Amino acid sequence: MLINAISASSFFYLAFVLLVKGRTTNRLANRWLAAFVIFVGFLQLDDALIISGTYFQYPHFYNVFDPFLFGIAPAFYWAAFHFVQPSRRFYWQSLWHFIPAYLILLLSIPAFLESKAEKLAFLKVLKEKETVLEPVEMVVFALIFVQCVVYMVLSYRRILQHQQNLKKVSSTQDGTDLQWFNYFLKGVALLLLFWGIEIIFYTNFLDGRMSLIYWLGSFYLGFYAIQQKEIYPFAPQELVEIEAIIQEQPLAHSGASSVDEAQRKQLLSLMEREKPHLDSELSLPKLAKLMGCSTHELSHLINQGFERNFYQFINNYRIEESKKLLSDPKMEHLTILAIGFEAGFNSKTTFNTTFKQLVGMSPVEFRKSKTMA
Repeated sequence: MLINAISASSFFYLAFVLLVKGRTTNRLANRWLAAFVIFVGFLQLDDALIISGTYFQYPHFYNVFDPFLFGIAPAFYWAAFHFVQPSRRFYWQSLWHFIPAYLILLLSIPAFLESKAEKLAFLKVLKEKETVLEPVEMVVFALIFVQCVVYMVLSYRRILQHQQNLKKVSSTQDGTDLQWFNYFLKGVALLLLFWGIEIIFYTNFLDGRMSLIYWLGSFYLGFYAIQQKEIYPFAPQELVEIEAIIQEQPLAHSGASSVDEAQRKQLLSLMEREKPHLDSELSLPKLAKLMGCSTHELSHLINQGFERNFYQFINNYRIEESKKLLSDPKMEHLTILAIGFEAGFNSKTTFNTTFKQLVGMSPVEFRKSKTMA
């Protein structure tokens, strides 16, 4: 019982941390994520109350957590949804996803209205059978499991789409590509797998021994949750433009003829003269300010005038800068990582990956080739 209570407390504390973090970072997304964590904590608390016999003292509280079982998956999905939404507005239609939870709540009303004697009799039967699950219970657990799998797949697809959309407005993905959320999702998937095993195969799924896994899982989830950064740290008006850019369907490239040639030359001149790509935090709105145009206009200019997205456009300049530095004998004292930072990258992994994609060899191999030449 103790480990169940500790596990529940850990999840509730993690929810508190997310709510506090949500006051300044990814507000609505963190509130949904906190709701998800709270619902998971309710599962552990429910087990603790059963094992400790607390429900025998307060039988009217039995089944009070059941509706939250069907709220776990949609709460997780809406957290993922709002992490990738620049505007982060609350959508009332999200409440439709909780219809199964509402139905369970309605179906539980008769049980809530039962007398104390009736509830105590039911709890005694439950305690005596311990390991046996009724067919109805197995169906409910199966539905919860399937619901969780479906919503996790939908969440994963949202994250993958976000990582592509981010390249339209940011020159770097480190910290904002929600890679931490992917690890968080994998942790949740593992806990879901253990829960399924516990329900189907475990001899006595209410004896509390499996709760150690959930307790450790709360630390794993917390470790990745606190690493998050603000995904779209822009002004409200910029967020509106960014959302329009993200939702805009890609157009067939028609070359430079579809853009203002003077504006195209202005951008090229700006890139050569002021080298804004050396700023590791460069974003589409920031470059638009330097250009004196709107974010949407700059996005169109880069997409149509250069047939690249913003991420590709900026990192191409960074790779050219790094090639110059790697070829310069005066820069031999700088490490590969230092070269990457000098060129505007903020991560060794991103630098190496991008360099190899565009040049065909790693920065180390490129430097060696220039040294031997």
